[in-house]
Amino acid sequence: MKLTATIQQQTRKWFGSRMPVGDKVRLNQNSSYIWPTKSGYMLSVIVILMLVGATNYQNNLAFLLTFLLVGVGLVTIIYTYKNLQNIEFCEGQPTELFAKQSGVISITLNSYNHENHASIGIGWDSGYKKGVANLIYVDVASHGLTSVNLTFIPEKRGQQELPRMMVSSVFPFGWFRTWAYFGLARKVLVYPHPIEPPQRFEVSGGDEMESEQGKKSVGNEDFYGLKSYQAGESLSRIDWKSFARERGLHVREFASVQGNELSFRWEEFEGFPEEARVSFLTYMVLQASHQNLAYSLSIPGQHIGFDEGDVHRKKCLTSLALFNSTGMG
Repeated sequence: MKLTATIQQQTRKWFGSRMPVGDKVRLNQNSSYIWPTKSGYMLSVIVILMLVGATNYQNNLAFLLTFLLVGVGLVTIIYTYKNLQNIEFCEGQPTELFAKQSGVISITLNSYNHENHASIGIGWDSGYKKGVANLIYVDVASHGLTSVNLTFIPEKRGQQELPRMMVSSVFPFGWFRTWAYFGLARKVLVYPHPIEPPQRFEVSGGDEMESEQGKKSVGNEDFYGLKSYQAGESLSRIDWKSFARERGLHVREFASVQGNELSFRWEEFEGFPEEARVSFLTYMVLQASHQNLAYSLSIPGQHIGFDEGDVHRKKCLTSLALFNSTGMG
């Protein structure tokens, strides 16, 4: 087992040393490989048997058919190998990515030599198992761009490099498979995994929750957010839409905010691990943004003042994503 793992590791390292890496990657002969498929091996056996039979019976038609299949096979090698050449890959604008949650990475394919490329499969190399990869197959037209959306689940927050990618094709007959590896140099920003905190603010007497610009008292006036359902709570407050989307059973929480400005502070979660604090604050930022409330964010070494809107939300999430993230990607 150790020997097999060592061979696989060295093989992957060798492939990795030969693969192109850049913001835009164009495949060429130096980075592509070709090998017969199972159908190709079966066809080779059949051709050998036909050749033996033709020689044994001195049948000219059998010789003609045998050589015809050999000729078609040789031409197929050229067309299969050429089908993968001169395709240019680049990364499109990714969706917002959160750690441990499914996101989408858009990859754009372009025909550099303005030729058609049929049945091109693309996917992450991590999905490659036993000769079959989890690939998405598309046709690349001679003119215009083709986009492919790949599912990506990052494990950690911060700036991260994308995994190695694999592209493959068995066009036109499936007798041979050509493949290549490449990497995209541009990193993606992964926001922290949002986790609902045990309490959103420090409670200072009664049911009032403090903010820098006013107080927030629990009531029935305005929808504030969702929290996990607890036994005995009113069924009328259950958020059935969230339950239908298989996000678990949650209840709607209502509140009356005085001043409409909330302060999210690192010190509110003293005693929790660093990553838990980051996840709690991420959850609070998303909830406040969803309700169009003004809020501020204070973390060690940085303070973001009161504001609202999508730009403010991204600024806060970026600060949380990059907080002490050295080496996390």
